[in-house]
Amino acid sequence: MGFTLAVAVGGTAGTGVLSSPGELARGLGGPGPVLALWVVGGLYTLLAANTLAELAGRLPQAGGWYGYAEAAFGEFPAVAVAWADWTSSCVTGALVALLLGQYLAPLLPLAVPGGPRLLAALAVLVLAAVQARGLREGSQAQEITAGVLLLGVVGLLAASVALPAATVAIPPASVPVAGGLTAAALVAGLQVVVFAYDGWYAPIYFAEETPQPGRTLSRALVGGVAAVLVLYFVLNAVLLRVLPFATIQTTSLPLGELAAALAGPVGRRLVLGLGVVAMLGVLNSVLLMATRVLFALGRAGQLPAGLAQVHAGGTPRSALGAATVLTLALLATGTVEALEAVTAVLFVGYYVVGFAALFRLRRQGPVPPGNYRAWAHPWSTGLLVALSVGFLVLNVVADWAHALVAVGLVAGAWPLWRWARRGTSAAA
Repeated sequence: MGFTLAVAVGGTAGTGVLSSPGELARGLGGPGPVLALWVVGGLYTLLAANTLAELAGRLPQAGGWYGYAEAAFGEFPAVAVAWADWTSSCVTGALVALLLGQYLAPLLPLAVPGGPRLLAALAVLVLAAVQARGLREGSQAQEITAGVLLLGVVGLLAASVALPAATVAIPPASVPVAGGLTAAALVAGLQVVVFAYDGWYAPIYFAEETPQPGRTLSRALVGGVAAVLVLYFVLNAVLLRVLPFATIQTTSLPLGELAAALAGPVGRRLVLGLGVVAMLGVLNSVLLMATRVLFALGRAGQLPAGLAQVHAGGTPRSALGAATVLTLALLATGTVEALEAVTAVLFVGYYVVGFAALFRLRRQGPVPPGNYRAWAHPWSTGLLVALSVGFLVLNVVADWAHALVAVGLVAGAWPLWRWARRGTSAAA
């Protein structure tokens, strides 16, 4: 339970507590819409956790969403979901590594040749080396980073109670207000929120490594999402109370401004250090997840079998190596904004397939005794699928360029799958 909660909360909150409040404030233009969108995103994620908790108990296997899609819809839809899952994990890894480099660079006494991007690449390689040693080292890294992040953020929020309320609580006339929201701004805000909450489902990738998975995973999923929802809402409410809204809009690290109000420049540097730890936690979790998706595909014969080979410490090293290479390649070519927009589409794309799988699986058989049963199914699951499809449609209309990139990444699954099928047939 300790590890599953650490990977659910630490793999999620690391991105949402640092840069997301400023991004959302710039896009929405008013405190009311900012808080409303955080709550809407949290309720949507709680609804999703309700459905996924039953799926995790029904099919406790490595590979995440892949196993649910295969059981419900067959081989190629499952491979497409797994490919989207793997690529989005690597894209997320590249994004958080870039953020890590940006937070770490100002803390170093000397400028590093290559700047934040080189520091980001070094962080990816260091965590890959830690995970290559074994399961114990990878899980301990996750628990430590999640613990430090939560202690730091909660301590900072508690200390901010002594701060006076901001004298300027609304944006100046030059900043657009809620009534001027456009569809593009709303979609961009939804992308930020979806990305900030993403990672809540991380425990499902470790189902085969978790004792009593049906019970443990459901508690970690629902409890982890509830904890993140409360944390995000309280954090943003505190920021809006203490800082002028224009300050939140113009800074890249609102939590740093809050710390500076408490302790001056030292507080800002402490938050940068906290940001490094937070990004390490998220990066560690997405590398763990991406590795297990490739492991599941290799074990099923849908990718080379070498990806399913596990060394004595419990790590599929070939799968870890492939995930590390793609993360480094994306890191070398992408920007934070582009990577965030693409991943939001990929995330919700395999959400839709995974949630829809519960309808098929319920027809195949009842919920196993003692397992979590999704509340208010089929209505809750149907609403979830409808909301997810609506998000994808909005993205295609308002941000078609990044949606096409996401579709192109998923389309790469088809030739890969056909190649693997030919290899399997030849071996047979």
